[in-house]
Amino acid sequence: MGDYEYHLVEEVRAGRMTRRDLVRRATVFGISAPTIAALLAACGGGEGGGETGAATTGGAASANVTKGGTGRFGITVPASDVDPVTMFNTGAIMTSQVAGEYLCFPDPVYKLDPRLATKWEASAPDTWTFTIRQSVKWHDGSPLTVDDVVATFDRLTDPKSNSAALSAFQGILSKGNVEAVDKQTVTFHLDRGFVDFPYLVSPFNYNSIILPKNYEIGTFTNGGIGTGPFILKEYTPKQGARFDKNPNYWDPALPHMDAVEIKYYDDTPPIVLALQAGEIDAFPQTPFQGSQALFSDPNITVLQDRSSEYRAMHMRVDKAPFDNVKVRQAIASCLDRPGLVEGLFQGKAELGNDHAFAPIYPPSEKATNEVEQRAQDYDLAKQLLTEAGHEGGLDVELTTERFLEIPQYAQFVQQQCEPAGINVKLNVQDQATYYGTGKNQPWLVVPFGIVDWGARGSASQTIAPAYLCTSVPKPDLSNSGAWNSAYWCNKQFDKLVFQFDQELDEAKRMDIAVQAAQLQHDEVPSVIAYWIKEQRTTRTNVHGLPAGPTFHLDVREMYLS
Repeated sequence: MGDYEYHLVEEVRAGRMTRRDLVRRATVFGISAPTIAALLAACGGGEGGGETGAATTGGAASANVTKGGTGRFGITVPASDVDPVTMFNTGAIMTSQVAGEYLCFPDPVYKLDPRLATKWEASAPDTWTFTIRQSVKWHDGSPLTVDDVVATFDRLTDPKSNSAALSAFQGILSKGNVEAVDKQTVTFHLDRGFVDFPYLVSPFNYNSIILPKNYEIGTFTNGGIGTGPFILKEYTPKQGARFDKNPNYWDPALPHMDAVEIKYYDDTPPIVLALQAGEIDAFPQTPFQGSQALFSDPNITVLQDRSSEYRAMHMRVDKAPFDNVKVRQAIASCLDRPGLVEGLFQGKAELGNDHAFAPIYPPSEKATNEVEQRAQDYDLAKQLLTEAGHEGGLDVELTTERFLEIPQYAQFVQQQCEPAGINVKLNVQDQATYYGTGKNQPWLVVPFGIVDWGARGSASQTIAPAYLCTSVPKPDLSNSGAWNSAYWCNKQFDKLVFQFDQELDEAKRMDIAVQAAQLQHDEVPSVIAYWIKEQRTTRTNVHGLPAGPTFHLDVREMYLS
């Protein structure tokens, strides 16, 4: 047993880590399955079942699977082009993931499984080496090479590419720092230590789909690009996409189905009706609002998992009145968070506390327990407004998108701020308008807005694109991937996060997380009121589809009975 493996065992024995957390941490660090089994044995008794796999519809795929058929999915219309390099929304991401693949893939409990990489290891927190799977073919029949892998990450880290992954790699991986060591080995030389790096080459950094060396941005929907289990054959904007089984997929036992169809819908209600009518087989990312009818339908299977998906209600710290921290604290003090969790999700969410260390992340448990939970307090809100010079009240406009439960959330914010004298005017836009493109991106301009953030594999991944100084947008929005919509920059917070990123000792990581969480909680650049429990719904004849993460679509083992 190496030093790090021994440390994980001791953390479990000391009660600071569960057996499931050990498995998750070990897979991120590239520890092999036999070694993980040995570590669990060394832990002795404890939490049961934590080391087992995560849920799928109809149980795990088996030798009795039904071959053939077409899997039909209902998802929202992509708000941008379907291209792995530039995509940033659910519709584009799920469409791309049917044909494209990553070096590794997370299961519903964020354990990482090998895909185009068979294994990985770190010689130091800033040096990661991946072994690339051999005999993999592109959809055109040509072989996957390490040069394709290197080119993929050079493209994603090139500021000129307009890659949506720039925010994830900012300050961690720079262009030119991925090396092809030999025909099956690639080494990532990071700008700084990052012990959660494998999550950045998984769907949690959704742009990291491996693409051919000569790939041209904007050509993905032409079809025939990828190494995945299905080949894109037809794409119709705003309508959907059709995929056929890849006969040369590197795993000869997969996929089980003959084809996949994705159908695009403008909103949740028509997807719900289509699922109930049997026009589609699965609604991969099912919001609670608008989908209530599915949860009592005997023909529907509902899968649910904890997640790090959340909404950020940002307040630009460089714009009045939000440049005064007391105004931000006042708004945060108006919210009835348990009421939001119940009203928006009927309890299918966890309380947020205005910091980005989600409860699902193992090092966050101490931060969750030690940072005092913010509660609704109108007397405090009025006092803070008075101290900020707004004794007579405050008029603000909240701009956001028409997506999932967010319009209802905005209405709750409006209602709950009113008793404190804060009058909130709502401006709800369609998703494509709200996010925009280029120099026209309202979500990065408005002083007060709500942004939907998908699940990320680690706290640092959640923090990096939205709360570090390096992620603050330029006035002309020219620094692509800078998504800090609150324009918050705190160098002490950055310093703590960087320490957290390179620390291997789990107990020390917890202590650092508490300090960083407290700082963000106090300055409240964004209100984080809840963490969503993800839901995925399917017809009862769907099997082998993972329960999540619901922001991603892994259809390899799905079959229909």
